[in-house]
Amino acid sequence: MHKIIRASLFLFVAGVFAGFIFPASADARDLSVLQSAVTYARDDMEKAKAAHEANTQEVARQQQIVEAQKKQLAEENKRLEKAKNNTVASQKLYLETKKKYEKAQSTLDEAWSKK
Repeated sequence: MHKIIRASLFLFVAGVFAGFIFPASADARDLSVLQSAVTYARDDMEKAKAAHEANTQEVARQQQIVEAQKKQLAEENKRLEKAKNNTVASQKLYLETKKKYEKAQSTLDEAWSKK
């Protein structure tokens, strides 16, 4: 970013220098300075464009990761819900069998006490 600002400032100063101090018939040395400024600015622009493209690709890659993680989280939530349902069902079965066991034990205890 600083290189872009520096190159822009350089172009501005070179333009002012070439336009206001020298007459329209600037010599080849002045054109060389301007050409160098343009070259630096173009190089900086290309670097900035490459950095922007790399950042855009990184954003796309991170979005894919986030989407995959969302999908995985949804699957995990389904498994959790199924486990909760299984827990409720197993608790119900446990309470029913416990009641049957207690009834059977009570009947057995009564039978032993009558003997």
